[in-house]
Formats: sequence, structure tokens, C-alpha cells
Amino acid sequence: MSTKNNFKRVLDLDLQHIKALIENGEIKKMRDLENSSSTKIAKFAGINQGRYASKLFNPSDFSASEICRISYVLDLDPSLMSSIIITEISEVEYERVNLNFEKELLKKK
Repeated sequence: MSTKNNFKRVLDLDLQHIKALIENGEIKKMRDLENSSSTKIAKFAGINQGRYASKLFNPSDFSASEICRISYVLDLDPSLMSSIIITEISEVEYERVNLNFEKELLKKK
């Protein structure tokens, strides 16, 4: 994906490596990015380093805007980054919904 801007930028080697890992499916969870230039990604994305690190372990806390910015930093399509996050949180959210249904069923008994 080429970012939509009026200037050309070249990803440095660290960011190129992270981009390749994501594109090759080697990054399965956001926390897998913890030791991969997280300070650099957070800085370029305009996200506080501490908040970024925290959200890597709680990816549902990333806003759509932050997902887009991280994707643009890595020159990726935001849907790819969103897919990683959705896959990661799907099981937990599925269980949450099931528990809510169970609670409602118990109330009706």
C-alpha cells in the first residue's frame, strides 16, 4: 500500500522488517510487536509510548484512528492491521456475548 501523501518516504530497515512480518502473517497478536521498534512506531503514529505499550496487550483499546496511523507508519493497508486485532479479540468478545445471553436466560427462570 502506498500512503496517500505528497511526499515520498522510505521506511527504515526496522519498519520494513515489521511490515514484512505482518504481511507474511508472522505477527498474530499486537503484543508480538512489543519488542519491534515500539518507541519508533508510537512516535511516528503520535501515540504516547506508555499508552501504545499498554494497548499492545489490550488491542481492543486501540481507536480506529490509531489503527490507521500505525498502518500508515508501516505503509500497510489498515484492514490488515484491523484483521490482526479482530482475530485476537474475537474469542474473548464471543465469550462475553455468550455470558450475557446466559445471564439473561437465568433471569427468565
